[in-house]
Amino acid sequence: MWTVHYRLTLKRLLPITQWTMKRLQTPRLVRAMCAATAEILFLRGVGAGALLLSAMLLQPAVLLMGLTGVLATVAFARMAKLGQTYLEWGPFLFNPLLAGLGVGYLFQPSAASIFLAAAAGILAFVLTWTLSHVLHTFFLLPVLSLPFVAVSWTVHLAAFRFAGLQLATVHSYAYSIGLPVPIEGFLRTLGMIFFLPNVWIGIIVALLLLLNSRIQFLLALSSYAFGSFIQGILTGTFAYVYYDPGTLNFILVALALGGFYLLPSPRSYLLAALGVALAVLLGQAIGVFWAAVLLPVHALPYNLVTMMLLYLLGLVGHQLLARYPQSSPEKTLDYELTARRRYRGSTGRLLGLPFAGSWVVWQGFDGKWTHQGLWRYAYDFLIQDDLGLTYRDAGLQLTDYYAWKKPVLSPIRGWVVHVVRDLPDCDVGSVDQDHNWGNYVMLYDERGFYVEISHFAQNSIVVKQGDRIERGTMLGRCGNSGYSPQPHIHIQVQLTPVLGAATVPFSFASLLVNGEFCAEITPSEDAVVEPVASDRTLAQALTFPLDSQLHFSITQQGRAIGHLSTIVRMAVDGSFYLDSGNAKLFFSLDEDRFMFHRLDGKDPRLALLFLAIPRLPLARQTGQQWFDYLPISTVITDLRLIVYQFCSSFYPQLASAMYVGQWQSDTTLIGTVAIPKVADKIQTSATFDRDNQLVRVSVGDRVLVRQ
Repeated sequence: MWTVHYRLTLKRLLPITQWTMKRLQTPRLVRAMCAATAEILFLRGVGAGALLLSAMLLQPAVLLMGLTGVLATVAFARMAKLGQTYLEWGPFLFNPLLAGLGVGYLFQPSAASIFLAAAAGILAFVLTWTLSHVLHTFFLLPVLSLPFVAVSWTVHLAAFRFAGLQLATVHSYAYSIGLPVPIEGFLRTLGMIFFLPNVWIGIIVALLLLLNSRIQFLLALSSYAFGSFIQGILTGTFAYVYYDPGTLNFILVALALGGFYLLPSPRSYLLAALGVALAVLLGQAIGVFWAAVLLPVHALPYNLVTMMLLYLLGLVGHQLLARYPQSSPEKTLDYELTARRRYRGSTGRLLGLPFAGSWVVWQGFDGKWTHQGLWRYAYDFLIQDDLGLTYRDAGLQLTDYYAWKKPVLSPIRGWVVHVVRDLPDCDVGSVDQDHNWGNYVMLYDERGFYVEISHFAQNSIVVKQGDRIERGTMLGRCGNSGYSPQPHIHIQVQLTPVLGAATVPFSFASLLVNGEFCAEITPSEDAVVEPVASDRTLAQALTFPLDSQLHFSITQQGRAIGHLSTIVRMAVDGSFYLDSGNAKLFFSLDEDRFMFHRLDGKDPRLALLFLAIPRLPLARQTGQQWFDYLPISTVITDLRLIVYQFCSSFYPQLASAMYVGQWQSDTTLIGTVAIPKVADKIQTSATFDRDNQLVRVSVGDRVLVRQ
């Protein structure tokens, strides 16, 4: 009887569904819905979501209600003219999907239940939009499945008044296939995440987790075992633990904290275990509280525990927080650990040195004299001779000091914001405490920050407010005005143009530090530093215009094996990348360096460019070396990659391969790539022609020749 009723309902609904799908741009919607379904388990990609939705066909009535919730949501968004950007963000679709699945889990298909699923989907969508804005704006937190939980409770409470709904029945095959009770409990719980407590669906979900990530699978399995053990100990019996739908919170907490929002590591695993224990406590407490009105716990413990711990870690700026979670914990490790090594000490505020020739760091960050508190991020430079003295003769006159009246150069490209030039220079040993900064220039960098340079000689500043300046533009001459016991250059970076504002970290680019080339560094006190000029013709040659194309033929041991064609495109955030059709290689070019940042997608041919030139300082110094790091996934692609990525959560150094590069000549760049725990190194090279055009790249025995 139920089957006949279901078929009749589906028959009436089918024409409406077909019309709706046609009106709502089916291909994009299907892709978005599949991707959103995968995000419920912290997976990425259309394929994983399509497999999960296909598995739900084992219980089509539940799936029907879930799809109804999504379609109603999309129809509402179209009617309200909300645009289509929400399709790219999982929670806007998976919360309505879960709300609809919840209706299908509770009630048989009927006109009333279909209406309820549609209303629940729309309400979940509106709540997602509202809560996501509030949580992200004020707390920097994800919305997770909190809207679904609220809507599900609303549906449960409203259903007490709806006599037109018929409760659904679940067939016995959904509960047992003869496996040990704890294993079946684990599999049912995986299915219950989608309101489908079906062991077979649980098997599909478990296999999907295992194929996507060994870390995710182990987190799911161990968290279920750990949480069930704690709950069994606290309740005094294990008889009901393996049938408790609330155990899904254990798995979701572990997946969120152990492998997605936090960088996988022993510490994040311990935090995930703590989160599971807290979920047990909260789940039981909420169950008692809601028992009076017969409301289920659902995923509220998961949402509360995850949000509380993420908020706490965010408040203290914890290093465990993953900045850009990837499609699996292993890939997050691959990307994050390498990025932290590549950009260690990088602030995004990269300056040139404000002088020519060799100078000495007199005082750096957290200097023992004046670089303290709000003004801790600053540098003082002066000139010393071979004896370590800063002056000749007796040093009683300003003219005795080597830094006196030396040119001060702009370290950035931007504009002059403010100038003070008429304060007198102090005699040696005396200071002007009323005008600490002395004569100064305030510059605005077009990247969004301000640079303040102090202690110019009286009336030596040659720029004025509003002037456009380039890096290397002469600003004035070094003096001894303000709080300055001897002639020196003071430089700091701040976020506002107010004199004396709080300082922020910055670093210097393309310089020699004690005779060694550094692409980027914050030099220590007493270091001898000297700027290295960038090769402007090389920079021009590496400027790839938008929509320009690069074509390479590829050979291996002299035998042609293919070709590589790329086109330069721009992402929505303004960054540029080489698009091969299968992958995207992101790059940037500034005044000091050309750099490939990351490879999105899989294309071994495009990865060769990344391996050969991960970072290229534009200061062409023959024989000078520089260092960089590459994600291990760009270097090895066989079964070793699985081992390296899994073990990198315990041994972070396994996540990156070290690159050492140097200019062998004016036209040839050579490098080596060292894989951790492997003796052999990969030899790389890049060749430029007389016009500084890249013409040849080699990585091992593979060679790319530009066409």
